[in-house]
Amino acid sequence: MLQNYEYFLMLAETKNISKAAEKLYVSHQCLSRYLKNLEDECGLMLFQRKPTLELTYAGTVLADSMREIQRIEQDTRRKLTDLKDGSTGEVRLGVTEGRLRIFLPGLIKAYQEMFPGVMLRAVSAPTKELLELLVDNKLDLVLGSPTDRVIHNLEYLTIMEEDLYLVVSDSLLQQYFPDSYPECKEKFFKGADIRLFQNVPFCAATKGYNSRSIIDEFLQTTNTTIRIIYEANQPDLLHLMTAHDYAASFSLSMYLPHIHSLNQSLAEGHKLNVFPIKGLSRKNPIFLIYRKGTYLPNYTKALIGLIQRQCTAYQEPLDQLL
Repeated sequence: MLQNYEYFLMLAETKNISKAAEKLYVSHQCLSRYLKNLEDECGLMLFQRKPTLELTYAGTVLADSMREIQRIEQDTRRKLTDLKDGSTGEVRLGVTEGRLRIFLPGLIKAYQEMFPGVMLRAVSAPTKELLELLVDNKLDLVLGSPTDRVIHNLEYLTIMEEDLYLVVSDSLLQQYFPDSYPECKEKFFKGADIRLFQNVPFCAATKGYNSRSIIDEFLQTTNTTIRIIYEANQPDLLHLMTAHDYAASFSLSMYLPHIHSLNQSLAEGHKLNVFPIKGLSRKNPIFLIYRKGTYLPNYTKALIGLIQRQCTAYQEPLDQLL
């Protein structure tokens, strides 16, 4: 039953015999015969055939067990490699798209200097999709934000708690606060009252993203509305639009160095200002997530430590990040 379990897991993933056979480099006939023999051995139907290939309840139970077998096999290989020399291997890291561009360049350089024989592979996707890949043994670690679903066989290690800031250019401040600019900047650095920005155009993350959820909840609590004229899923893109004086935006802590970098190329009178939001106390926790009970080689533990140190730098006081 457990021979070639990867065949069954590929069928469960693709829900298509032809696609699964192609990915496994076997014939359609071979894979069909494998499935029939497995169902005969179990004495149960593992897939519904029509209208599409779908796992039955028995198939789901078997798939969960086979994923656990796959995890044990992967762990065993890591342990043996660790016992052999501890200097070669692979770590598969999942990071959300925006953070990947900000976070990965510095991380991968530092990690390769520590473990030149270990391949660090990074994948980007929304956190929910990354967690699915983690559960399916296709990732080792996920760096992500909270989701509406807690998976109980995963370990959540909090590595930082981000603040949300208001980002606005000098040009927009001068346009919308003509009577108090530039003196208003000193006031806003102590905490910008979002109610004063109701006429200012904003670009913001799409609904459902954490930064958007934080600001939407805060606006509802304070009975305030703002004028959002553009939405996108890439925080660095939103900050670029703010740098072009198109609209104000918001930034979580990890993206502040990117704003600092943008400011190096902006002319005086168009630079970006980052203000704490008065009355906003909600934090955005960032987790390192891995499967409970999974063996972590020394090089994976070292990567976790490196990520923790890198994230600690993003929690410096605002004036030190900019």
